[in-house]
Amino acid sequence: MESIQRKRWPHFLIAILVLLLPLLNGCTKDQEVSKKATTQSDEAATLVLKNGMIYTMEDHQPTAEAVAAKDGKIVFVGSTKEVEKYVGKNTKVIDLKGKMVSPGFMDGHTHIPGLWLTKLFEVDLSNLDSHEEYIKAVSDYRKKNPNVNIITGLGWVNGPYEQKDGTNPGPTKEDLDAVVSDIPVILLSIDHHSVWANSKALEMAKITKDTKAPKGGMIEHNADGSPRGVLREGAMDLVADVQALFKPTKEQYKEAILKYQEEMHSFGMTGIMTFEDKEHLIDILGELEQEGKLTMRVAGAYFIYPDSTPDEAVQKVKAASQKYHSDWLRANTIKLYADGVTEGKTALFIQPYTEKAGMGHNHHGEMPWEVNDFNKMVAAVDKAGIQLHIHAIGDGAVNAGLNAIENAVKTNGERDSRHIITHISSIQDNDIPRMKALKVIAALQPFWFYKDQYYGLEKAMVGENRALAMYPARKMWDAGVTISGSSDYPPTPDYRPLNSIETGVTRNSPYPEEQDQDMVRNASQALTVQEMLQAVTKNVAYQMFRENDLGTLKVGKKADMVVLGQDITKIKPKDISETPVYYTIVDGKIVYKK
Repeated sequence: MESIQRKRWPHFLIAILVLLLPLLNGCTKDQEVSKKATTQSDEAATLVLKNGMIYTMEDHQPTAEAVAAKDGKIVFVGSTKEVEKYVGKNTKVIDLKGKMVSPGFMDGHTHIPGLWLTKLFEVDLSNLDSHEEYIKAVSDYRKKNPNVNIITGLGWVNGPYEQKDGTNPGPTKEDLDAVVSDIPVILLSIDHHSVWANSKALEMAKITKDTKAPKGGMIEHNADGSPRGVLREGAMDLVADVQALFKPTKEQYKEAILKYQEEMHSFGMTGIMTFEDKEHLIDILGELEQEGKLTMRVAGAYFIYPDSTPDEAVQKVKAASQKYHSDWLRANTIKLYADGVTEGKTALFIQPYTEKAGMGHNHHGEMPWEVNDFNKMVAAVDKAGIQLHIHAIGDGAVNAGLNAIENAVKTNGERDSRHIITHISSIQDNDIPRMKALKVIAALQPFWFYKDQYYGLEKAMVGENRALAMYPARKMWDAGVTISGSSDYPPTPDYRPLNSIETGVTRNSPYPEEQDQDMVRNASQALTVQEMLQAVTKNVAYQMFRENDLGTLKVGKKADMVVLGQDITKIKPKDISETPVYYTIVDGKIVYKK
């Protein structure tokens, strides 16, 4: 067998290799550095928050120290040490120094632009406290705007007009006539359930002592039988054509919406459910989105009234849901009224109002709908896959809403409908497990959970025991009902989520100057801070069908967050409302900085 001989390298080739080895090794190291830089560049976040107390609202990882965002989404939730790998040369890093981070606060029931249209272009009564101040504000407005053909405004409350016998017919047209009599004056109450008009407005609307109120509505009268000037619920429609003389432009609406958006971000808010009125609000929001000016997540809903047919309602919302289905604006909800409000004597209760309500011995309130028509509308909307948002103050209205939803489920079959009943001042104990069984969401307003400005009227209308028992949030939460937090702004003039959280926990006023007074309502029905946090974040996202991308802090979700000056779960509950908002972050971008 032929022997195999080893080949020998010439000496000069070995010398060349010895000289080249350090250079080749250097190339390898450069390649490693370049690869590492590329990896870091790929992972680098646009925003990093570290050294904080981060509440994720996720069960598997409830707290963390740091979070990183890139391209509008969360890319990391974890420790401060681990987040460093997401820091690149262009990353904005915020050292929280122990501050608290939560998912962005959201409002499950609000009306934009809220008071901003009024503040900018009408008579704003919302910060006034007395009848004399209301009249002066109207007079001052007329002096400053001598050429207007109508005066409109918002913000008066029923409280100043309570009579010695406990009745509350409201203010009078004659008071307005004394300062403005040649043009119509129409002022909407802060709760949006009554208007106060002068004689000129009533004359133009052809309202006399013989005018009958529509179903569910009420016309208040003077002692001589003449219309007093206050129209409630459906009766407000009688002056709608006159009120239409005030026609805000699209640009005025945009200005007011952007003012609202700026303010809500300063409160730590990142998303809302709001309601379409007659001014094509959702279309205006759509234009703002196209202009790149919308920085809040919006779920839009449409009012539907008893004069609409189910087909009309379904077609309207279906068209909107196809047109608006983006990260910023969606619309697939219908709002129906099942009753009015307690202070207006138009909420629907199982037990009658007291005699102090001035409505006789057997006044329960009534629905603005015929029951069969209401049930048909609810069934048709449910069948079309549209979400329902039902206004119900009294326990009778809540019961009617649940009956209609139960009928729809029996007719159409079960689906992931997430129908909503909002307000729920009063509810029968046996209707609470029905809400859970029907998977109906309760959109509550914790701002109302204490003895607020309406408590005295509620006490007069339904009695102290029933008034104290209102808003049984603890019973509902423990029964498994999903509670979403909301404000009902501007009927609730203050819509700061931190105030809402505090009131939900204390059942007392969130305002320090009031807290020493007897303002606690049914403290046994309080929720915890953690539960209230869930209500204004995770649960609103669920209500909006956005739980897959909003409401908690998790990798892959939208980077919508709020940074608070202190951990509200560790302080005295009465101090929650005093907590400063340091940053509000939407889509990974800072939209508000303290």
